[in-house]
This record gives sequence, C-alpha cells and structure tokens, in this order.
Amino acid sequence: MRPLLLFCLSLFGWQAVNAADIYETRLRELSKKGLPFFYNDQVKAEIDYWILNEEAYTSFLLGKSESTLPYVDEALDAAGLPRFLRFVPIANTNLAYDFSGKDGASGAWPMSFAIAKRYNLRVNSYTDERRSREKAARAAAAYFADLYDIYRDWNLAITAFRIGPVELNKAIRLAGNKLQYDSIHLVLPEEFQAPLVRFMGVLYIWNFHSLHNIELKPYTPEATDTFWSACAMPFPAIAKRFGVPMEDLRFFNPVLRGEYLPYVVEPTAIYLPAGRCNAFPAFRDSFCTAQRKAAPVVSARALPDTGWQNRDSLAAIDIDIPAPAEGGRVLYDTFTRVVDSVTYIRIVPRATNIASTTPAAQKTWVYYTVKKGDALYTVADIFDCTVANAKRWNGLSSNYIAPGRKMKFYVNTGKLSYYKNMNALSLTQKRNIAAKD
Repeated sequence: MRPLLLFCLSLFGWQAVNAADIYETRLRELSKKGLPFFYNDQVKAEIDYWILNEEAYTSFLLGKSESTLPYVDEALDAAGLPRFLRFVPIANTNLAYDFSGKDGASGAWPMSFAIAKRYNLRVNSYTDERRSREKAARAAAAYFADLYDIYRDWNLAITAFRIGPVELNKAIRLAGNKLQYDSIHLVLPEEFQAPLVRFMGVLYIWNFHSLHNIELKPYTPEATDTFWSACAMPFPAIAKRFGVPMEDLRFFNPVLRGEYLPYVVEPTAIYLPAGRCNAFPAFRDSFCTAQRKAAPVVSARALPDTGWQNRDSLAAIDIDIPAPAEGGRVLYDTFTRVVDSVTYIRIVPRATNIASTTPAAQKTWVYYTVKKGDALYTVADIFDCTVANAKRWNGLSSNYIAPGRKMKFYVNTGKLSYYKNMNALSLTQKRNIAAKD
C-alpha cells in the first residue's frame, strides 16, 4: 500500500512540475516573437487560476475581450505600439470600465486623475472620460508610448503604468539601480508585483486556452441608440418612463458620474437600449421645456465673462451663440470648485481655457535645459502646460527629449523666478512636483 501511495504522490508531483515547465516554455516561445516574458511561482498560480475556468468565467472574459479589444487595437496601432498591450485592461480590471480603485484610479486600464489630466481626458463632477472605451484607449496608448521612451523595457512600462513611475523608480533604487525586472520584482510590495504577474497570466491564457479545453464564450454587447439632451435629466425619471433598470443605465453610461444626465452649455450624449427608447426625444423635449419654465434662463453668450457661479443657478441654459459657418458647435470647458459645500462652476470657451485667459502681456518665455532622466510629460507638468503645447512650442514630432536639449515654455510672469528655478532641481524634486500637480 505504501509503495503505491508513494508512486501516486511522485506521479502527481511530477505532473505539477511538468505543468509549470510547460507554462514557462510556452511563454518563452512567445517572448521569441517579441512579447514580454516573466515567470515565477506567482505567474504559475495566476495561470492555474485562469485554467480552472470556474463558472466558465475565463470563457466569458475571453469572449467579452474578443468583442471589446478592437477599440484598443485601433488606438495601439495609431500610436505605433505592440498589440500585446491590449491585455493590460484585462489583467488590471477584467475589462471593467466602471472600475474605481482605492488609489483613485478609474476605468478599465485604469488611470489616475493626474494621468487623465496629462493626457487630456475630462474628469469633473459630471463626467469621467477614463471610463470611455475609445478616449481612454487613446490616452493609455499615449501614456505607454511615454513610459517606453523612459524605460525601454515593456515589463517596466507595464508595471509603471499601474503603480506609477515614482513608485517604480523607488524600487529601481532599492534594487541597486538595476533595470532588469527580475531584480526589481523582488523589492516591490506584493500589490505592486501584481500588474505584471496578472498580465503574464492573461497573456498565457489568451494564447493557449484551447490547449486546456477552454473555449471562448460568444459575447454580444446589447445594441444601443445614442441620444442627446440639452438639459439635465435624472436617471430615475428615464428609468421609470422607459422601464430601463437603473443598473442598465449605469452600465451603458459609465462615463457619466452620479445618477443623472448632466448638461452644462453643450448637449450630453446618453446611451439607451436599442429599439426600446424611440420615444426618448419627445420625452426629453417635454422634460426640458418644463425644466426651463421652472428655472431662470442664463445666456451662454455672457457665461465666459461671468467667472465662477453657483451651479444651482444654472439649472437651465439657453445657448444662443451662432454655430460656426461650417456647421460645427461652439465648445466650452467647465471647471468646478467647492466652497462651503456649494459647488461653483466656471465656463470657458474651448478655444482658450483658464490658463490661456491670462493676458498676453503677463506671459513670457522661460528656457529649460533637458537633464538625464527627464520625460516630456514630467517636464510639461512642472511648467504647467500640456504635452501637446510643449511639443508645439519646441517643434517636437515625438515625446522623446534628449539630454542637453534647450526647451522653451510660455509661462505666467508672476511665477517667472519659480519656473527658472526648475533648471536647478534634481530629477527626484521635479518628479515630486509633477506627482503633486
């Protein structure tokens, strides 16, 4: 009996070791095609989890990814990035576009508020474009391009995307300034090790699921119709009128924050189940008409010059600005500020913005010499401008900036000495300033 038991244990032990060898061998084969490689016991456990396919969840997620990833592929292709980055939102959030992390990150990728700001995603009291499939994918692609320019290693870029360059750079220093991910992984906290571990698990299961008898479960997103509203509408009113559950309204509209369809100056889109809400335009018009009668009308023509206003006084807005000759719309940016529990808004034409409303006479050029380790997004952040403006002012066609290059920035003269001092700061000091913005 004992010899038989020992034989069984040795057999199962051999099978477990053999499975691990197979996982690693297959991932190494992928790495020969240019895909990232990292393997340890954590990755093995992650692969084992996906292979279990409990309640067919692996099959479901693979099927959902198949229908969703074309949006990601389009953004990656446009940025000239490898398509294996499509697995990042699967690994980080299981493709949950309504994800909200404890660290404040949001969306399927997900991204922090600072990164959203840096890559021109709108995040305010009403909307969160980190949860937009198309816009978030384009922002994520731009961020990855910058991270790869810095680290020149996809394992490091994938890790930095989720935990942030500041935390990764701390780990690099703890690892004796080694840039090999295997060494850095050992000094990372477990939660910071997770992004690449999960990525490798998803990379494996996507490429080899059929070898484990796992099939993709067909996933067809429910079709939606797009409507626009020129007034604020609460979700409960829409749900009651059309019999659409509140959870469905939230699912179809992850970009909208709160349980209402906002409206500030320009109409807002809402996605509703196709064919079930054809009467929405008539309902919207009657609802908006009643709301306009109940609230004072504020002319949008005067709004850019009125400064900060109590948001509650803008319950209804009459847009009387003529459209451009080519039929486009006049667009505005909305900024919010909370003072003593009262929300105030300031509405500024998109052609300018709060920064550019400073008179030209109060702004001047300041010059900065690029140092080793500088990244364009960090330099742009410490000079309080967008990456796009930094590239335009300095004739850059890519995000790469070489050490020794002299750059110029258009800044407020009131902070001229502050900006000039940037040339004297260390790399750590500059990154700390960027992290606080």
